[in-house]
Amino acid sequence: MRINMKLLVLLSILPVIVFGQAKVGTAIGQFLEIPVSARAEGMASAFLATADDISAIYYNPGGLAWQNGRQLTISHTMLYAGISHDFGAYTMPAAGGVVGVSFISLYTGDIDETTPYQPEGTGRTYTAGDLAVGLCYSRILTDRFSVGVNVKYLGEYLADVHAQGWAMDIGTIFKTAFKNIRLGMALTNFGPDLKFIQQSAPLPMSFHFGAAGEIINNPTNRITLDIEGSHPNDNLEKFQVGTEYAYKEMVFIRAGGKLQYDTDLFTLGTGCKIPIGSFMMRADYSFTYMRYLSSVHRFSLGAEF
Repeated sequence: MRINMKLLVLLSILPVIVFGQAKVGTAIGQFLEIPVSARAEGMASAFLATADDISAIYYNPGGLAWQNGRQLTISHTMLYAGISHDFGAYTMPAAGGVVGVSFISLYTGDIDETTPYQPEGTGRTYTAGDLAVGLCYSRILTDRFSVGVNVKYLGEYLADVHAQGWAMDIGTIFKTAFKNIRLGMALTNFGPDLKFIQQSAPLPMSFHFGAAGEIINNPTNRITLDIEGSHPNDNLEKFQVGTEYAYKEMVFIRAGGKLQYDTDLFTLGTGCKIPIGSFMMRADYSFTYMRYLSSVHRFSLGAEF
């Protein structure tokens, strides 16, 4: 009887294990999953319910609606194997809400061409890269609730072949009446399959949910805690928690951890804001420690005006 019970338990969980493993590597456009903001990544990308700067256009479009004035940002990520990842965005109040444009690019540089008969190289090179260009609109619907939509053109390029398509991000922010705790939800990379040569594959769609609030909040010191989980269509559920300490909203220290990620373990970050004339300039840096790969460094520069 004990053996039969063990067998029954094994048979009941085996499909779940197999399904979880089988999903890995089934989605195309993985560059869309690479974090873009040094500030957010300093908090382990637990930024869904915080989303109070221009990078909300990537993490949660619903957060853009609460911003005043215009913002501009550029970000550069130094990935492993010499791969370059860049992000840029501009947002401004318009049409009763906030409108923004953004781009994400990934570029490998020159890659040596090899063949089965010339494994050491043919003397020729090729390149590979990815591109996403987005248009976002976000609006406050009530004094506590906002929603945003980001529509993106997608392109993947490998040597002389490419794939093109589109995707959409939908996000919301709800500010509760209890100690200004915010709840965030977002559906990212929703769109049709992308066809590369003769093979089609789905995009890395994911449902994100999270909550954020201040542990300490006064004119001198602020500590924000953000907890987030996500359910991707090509992997198991992921979780991250991040915190940001701010001194007079001018100097920032951040840290966070990631759970059930393939390689990411923990992150650290720092940043500062400096007023220059009518501009508020911002600089941020993050460090991501990876389990099997080289650590990742990310830099962001921005301006509010």
